[in-house]
Amino acid sequence: MAKTPKIDNEILLKAGLELMHREGKPMERLPAIGRQMRYRLSNNDTVRVRTCNDHILIVVAERPEPGARLNIEGTDWLLVVMPIMPRTPGEVIAYLVPTVEAVSEARRTHSEWLASNPNTKGENTTWNLWFDENGVGKANGYAKKWARFRLSGAISTDDITGGDSESVNNPVVLKDEVAAAQTRIARIAGVSPEAVKISIDFGS
Repeated sequence: MAKTPKIDNEILLKAGLELMHREGKPMERLPAIGRQMRYRLSNNDTVRVRTCNDHILIVVAERPEPGARLNIEGTDWLLVVMPIMPRTPGEVIAYLVPTVEAVSEARRTHSEWLASNPNTKGENTTWNLWFDENGVGKANGYAKKWARFRLSGAISTDDITGGDSESVNNPVVLKDEVAAAQTRIARIAGVSPEAVKISIDFGS
């Protein structure tokens, strides 16, 4: 069965930033390599944002070995943003999970999966965690397991795409949009993002 179209990651990202702002935790974007979405809170804690349409936290290891470095490591927190109904515009929710917790669970469930003698050639480097109950083995049900980490608010994709004034004029969202535009333009021009200057005239 073919999957339905996804919600754009930029929309989910903006929704996550807005939810954090409403929680009193505005975030400042940090310089990153490639498409990494790394931010800093006012207390200097760092946050990696991961967006997902299918209620799966995709965790990729550098190597198949149990102790390999994971692509969710390197920050204090992991902000996981998803539509409440997979791939469906509407309400968006987010979980602010301590990175050590997410890493520990990814390693634990992967080790348990290997202990079950799965049909694998030993080259598996994708150690996913499912928020729904239909994942592999014990690597599922994280909507319940991590309920304490779910942000209390909710936001609709309509608030992001419909020109809602609170979201559009939110300086956190606007700053992130400018940073993303600078990165895209710099990539096309072959220069560093710092070389791209963007000005906004709100009077026109």
